[in-house]
Amino acid sequence: MHTTRRTLARIVAPATAVVLAMLGAAPMASATPSQAAAETCEDICVNGVRAATHTGYDRVVFDLGTGPLPTIETAYGTSPGYMTPGGEPREMLTRGSSYLFLSLKNAENGTYSATTPHVKLFNLPTVKANQLLFTTGSILGYSPEIAFGLTLDGPVLRYNVFTLTQPNRVVVDVYR
Repeated sequence: MHTTRRTLARIVAPATAVVLAMLGAAPMASATPSQAAAETCEDICVNGVRAATHTGYDRVVFDLGTGPLPTIETAYGTSPGYMTPGGEPREMLTRGSSYLFLSLKNAENGTYSATTPHVKLFNLPTVKANQLLFTTGSILGYSPEIAFGLTLDGPVLRYNVFTLTQPNRVVVDVYR
């Protein structure tokens, strides 16, 4: 019996040492931010969102990667409900007095999910939160799409959505 244990120990101990050495070396082999993998979006990537208040309006900016700018569709309303691409009804997680829904066609989730929470609270005078609603890839010949919902509060006089380049971004101004 002791011989079997000794034999087993001679086999297991070196194997354990190799595994532990590999585990210890793994963090050194991982990518640092400067070595991060390149974006792999088919058209353009959405990488983050930020917001700020200005005199008379709140501005939300979606930071994009390189590539052709997306086509943007918007819908404004007082209901927090929206439909997923599969036809399922859903509701915004944050409540407000109105909502602005944005669909960025020919755009995909780049580093957005890794750098931004699913719901990002802003607590600005009008724009209270941004929510990632859904993303789709290129499925059966359809273009990729990423959709967001903005929770708004207070009187909204109008909004303006436009794109800017160098760097690429989608800008949403919500006027109060």
